[in-house]
Amino acid sequence: MASPRRRSGLLALAAISALLLLALLAVVLRGVASPPEGALPDGPAAAEPSPALPVTASAVPSRLPITVAPPVPASADALPASFEGRVVSRATGQGVAGADLTFSRGGAAASVRAGPDGAFRFDPPEAGRWLLAAVTATGFLPFAPEWGHSPVALDARAGRHVRGLVVHLAPAEEILGRVVDAEGRAVAEAEARLLGVAGEAALVSIPDRFTSDAGGEFRFAAPVGAVVEARKAGFAPGRAELDLIASLNHRLTVVLGPSHGPLGEPARISGRVVAKGGGPIPGALVVADREPAFGPGLAVAQAAADADGAFELAGLDPGRYRIGARAEGRAPGAVRGVQAGARDVVVELSEGGRLRGCVRDAASGAPVAPFTVLVLDRRGPLFRTLQRSRSFVDASGCYALDDLAPGPAAVVVSAPGYAPSEEIAVDLPPQGETIADALVDEGGRLTGTVLDAATRGPLAGARLSVEGGIADASSTFPVLAEAATDAGGRFVLYGLPRLYSLSAAAAGHHARVVGGLVGGPGVVTGPIEIALRPVAPGEQPRTDLVGIGVGIAPRGDALVVTGLAPGGGAAEAGLAPGDAILKVDGRPVSELGFGGAVSAIRGAEGTSVLLSIRRGEATFDVRVPRRLVSG
Repeated sequence: MASPRRRSGLLALAAISALLLLALLAVVLRGVASPPEGALPDGPAAAEPSPALPVTASAVPSRLPITVAPPVPASADALPASFEGRVVSRATGQGVAGADLTFSRGGAAASVRAGPDGAFRFDPPEAGRWLLAAVTATGFLPFAPEWGHSPVALDARAGRHVRGLVVHLAPAEEILGRVVDAEGRAVAEAEARLLGVAGEAALVSIPDRFTSDAGGEFRFAAPVGAVVEARKAGFAPGRAELDLIASLNHRLTVVLGPSHGPLGEPARISGRVVAKGGGPIPGALVVADREPAFGPGLAVAQAAADADGAFELAGLDPGRYRIGARAEGRAPGAVRGVQAGARDVVVELSEGGRLRGCVRDAASGAPVAPFTVLVLDRRGPLFRTLQRSRSFVDASGCYALDDLAPGPAAVVVSAPGYAPSEEIAVDLPPQGETIADALVDEGGRLTGTVLDAATRGPLAGARLSVEGGIADASSTFPVLAEAATDAGGRFVLYGLPRLYSLSAAAAGHHARVVGGLVGGPGVVTGPIEIALRPVAPGEQPRTDLVGIGVGIAPRGDALVVTGLAPGGGAAEAGLAPGDAILKVDGRPVSELGFGGAVSAIRGAEGTSVLLSIRRGEATFDVRVPRRLVSG
């Protein structure tokens, strides 16, 4: 995402160690969220589901990000559980004929094939929890996480039926990759590989290794959020992320590092995953992350432990790694500072804390399904890191997680068509359980049009997404609102939080971030107009946004200035690195949260924002102008 791609006071989690330039950086979200069925004013009527298709035992077929739309209210009778829906193209919304869906429970698997209109019906052979193990279709990226580790759970209860599920597959569109040196010269015969795709393309992998031609070019298909690493003897490796802008423009350039000696032969790390004070844990998912990491949580290798808990991670560069492991019913564990080539690494997993609860519609009290539960470690008033996320399709609207690490946490629930819930503060015990029930509301609605800034013509197929750090928590369900424009450049966004920033991107144009937007339950805004500047010949697409030109990071109850953009409003107002932002227009940043504070600092061009600053022992207010800056 995948990337995706994920994150309102709860959207507080970006990879904080990096400099966040409010006037230079746009976080592009991953995945596509569908509005409630029938909600688009001129959309086609939902197709009638095809007749039930037979469920067959199968070998696991096939990464791709999928999303699930709000289902029709569940019904109850004396029949076995069932799940009905459609598989559609994320790009067009049209049904994907013949898509294969595989569901797993323990060591068993059952498969269904979608009909000509993409419709499917899954009748679980037995009650209990099933995982969406894989979704594949010709011409689309597969969704196929490690066996037994799918982030999507379907709870089959006798007499309960869930209808209206919509599974979105991303087309496997060709991306032109190019490898260059620091001076921009093409590099031939460079070896390129995809990183960050194994999380959801483990069972049915996509091509992930390539060689550049005489012009430094290669072609690949990958989900938004994947990272391409390129290597060539005599250079340090280079990496580039396939973000939404690169994906829409079907081009990605990887710049190699400076001259460098040989890195050495690829190495392996092997070991075992065991229960603390006990025996091996078969099937545990083991992941290697480079230390220091290239971005948050980028796995460079992963494997599932065998029946004896043994694992081996191959193809590792020399250096240090964090070896993490997780398993159902166990808290995650990790060993840090492991050198490539190490053997007999032992990762111990303790018993996990249990979190359970039910999700209800705030207006009606009715159960909500499907939904995604995000468990965030609370490391201060503003600092959040994602510990676990899982999506549930349960007609009762209830959930349970049994693999959580103890300590202070915040729970956020997101459901298609709803705004993310408010944070629920919990303290997860080493053993026992904690209850976190959640209410979700419809959020706000925004309509608008995306135009070409030069011609004033509409832009079809532009992508719009609410920004936030939890966007990438799950590629399978939309945790933040997203949409695409129709032929007239029009869009509708649903489930908007009370304060948010909106990103818009289109092929051949610079992206734009619009900040300071207000949503919330029942708030209808628009239509607004977003004009995107066309990319000039030879120009690289960038992101335009209005902000004050400052880098910030959370520290305690404040946001600390880490850097200033030359010519930005913050520099003009006299802010300096080390200054602590306490309030934005009179509201404490600890109340706004990280994402909410970012959205509040952004706003309309030509306006200003009042910041309360702490510098040393002194505090003072300063008004800072907002300006349009191109990143």
